[in-house]
Amino acid sequence: MSPKQQADPDVYGNAWSDLLQQVRDGLSWSGRESNRCLLNDRFGGFADVSSVMGLDQKADGRAHALVDWDHDGDLDLWYRDRTAPRLRLMLNRHRGSRKGDFVSLLLEGHTCNRSAIGAVAELVDESGAGKERLVRSVRAGDLFLSQSSRWLHFGLGQNGEVGKVRVIWPGGQEELFEGLKAGGSFLLKQGSSSAISVKRSPRAIAHNTESSAPLVRDATTHINLPVAFRLPPLGFRNPLGDRGILPGEGSPQLIMLWSAECPVSRMQLKQMAEKSRAYRVAGVPLVIALNVDGEEGHAEAAEVMEQLRWPFEWGIIDDISLDVLSAFQKGLFDVTVPLTVPLAFLCGTGGEVMGIYRGAFDASVIGEDLKALSTVDREGWHAWAPPIAGRWFTKAVNPVYAMEFMARQFDSRFPEVALSYLENAQEHATGAKVLALASGIARRHHELAREFRKQQQPEQASLHFERALALDPRAEFLLDYGTMLASYGNLGAAAGLLGEALELEPDLKPARRALEMVEKLQKEGR
Repeated sequence: MSPKQQADPDVYGNAWSDLLQQVRDGLSWSGRESNRCLLNDRFGGFADVSSVMGLDQKADGRAHALVDWDHDGDLDLWYRDRTAPRLRLMLNRHRGSRKGDFVSLLLEGHTCNRSAIGAVAELVDESGAGKERLVRSVRAGDLFLSQSSRWLHFGLGQNGEVGKVRVIWPGGQEELFEGLKAGGSFLLKQGSSSAISVKRSPRAIAHNTESSAPLVRDATTHINLPVAFRLPPLGFRNPLGDRGILPGEGSPQLIMLWSAECPVSRMQLKQMAEKSRAYRVAGVPLVIALNVDGEEGHAEAAEVMEQLRWPFEWGIIDDISLDVLSAFQKGLFDVTVPLTVPLAFLCGTGGEVMGIYRGAFDASVIGEDLKALSTVDREGWHAWAPPIAGRWFTKAVNPVYAMEFMARQFDSRFPEVALSYLENAQEHATGAKVLALASGIARRHHELAREFRKQQQPEQASLHFERALALDPRAEFLLDYGTMLASYGNLGAAAGLLGEALELEPDLKPARRALEMVEKLQKEGR
């Protein structure tokens, strides 16, 4: 991507969005390579011990850090993957032939930096020549996006001993420390020449089964979003053939997608019909079932509804709305999931998605989500979203970022839907971001207006011209709107718009020529 393209936030953002979508569709950053652990064989080569160490997961590993996490004298491994589980702790269960086959050192600077970053420590072996040198250095950010422990760990093996250590401090000063023993941890303070023993109590690390157990909130498969996204507009036809748009506003609504060919769909519809009162008691006055089988499946869908004595509204969803819904799903999840039925959306009074339900569900689940999310702020949405017990380690999702991200999912195929999410982002924005969004939204309305003009749909074009001008009254917008109105014979309105364009940019020649032509036609009474 060229520097010019990178400078355009739309081009750059769309490129990243396309790249990430390929990953969600199942492609991999690193070709699905398993994580690897290589063991130095001391003969100039390495042995692959990934499998026996339990580290060969196909998880797109990213970063790792070494630390004696449980204080048992060996190094444990924390590492982060791109795919779940994102963070893993691998405990080293090393059992040496003797207790105390290590020594750990923590360096503290005095005339150099306090953390002693850059210092080098070497164990002094006085038993004679021929022994391996054991050297470690204190580093900051020693791995990719990682920082291992500042404790320097030395493995001593079966017979190794230690009494002294030589330290080269940042700046070049050398110092010899005495008083070390195998199996201990020591603090080395610059200038003291004496090692201080540090007691490190062992830490018991036990798997907590309760922390990963699902909340006993309900027995259905459903998803709560961490941010209040509005469901994109869905077009449908009711049994009489009249067109409608969902979701509406003003009251909560449950929108369910189903197929007459799906047994689970029929079972869910039957359960809902038998317990129709429970949905009204739960606070959902509008329930509508949208059949996904298309117009050719209308007769069979009507027959199913008649057999069930369906007590709610129903209709046939448009094919294009199914595509819109698929794009919405792609924006929500890290992994692309197919649009399967039965699938239901609980929407709040403003069309915001409170819950997504796959397969069978019960009215009690709907009621709980509605009660939990009807009056909370965005922190409340964030807190309600996790399906398992625990605490977020991130802040609530910024709704402006979330809406802009969702808009990019619709940019290429459904620009009007993308606009609705950008307008939603503007509602949540503050400061300079409001003006930046307004300018971008105005430009998109102008592009849509010109497209509708090409398609000879002047009413739709006028709608977008008006919205563009309300946000950003540019001479360019006024010129295009004026010339369109003139082409349809609305000379008075055209003259007014062209005049406004010239007030903003007096040297805009196309506007002056167009205004002269309009005025000439007006004089001729045409």
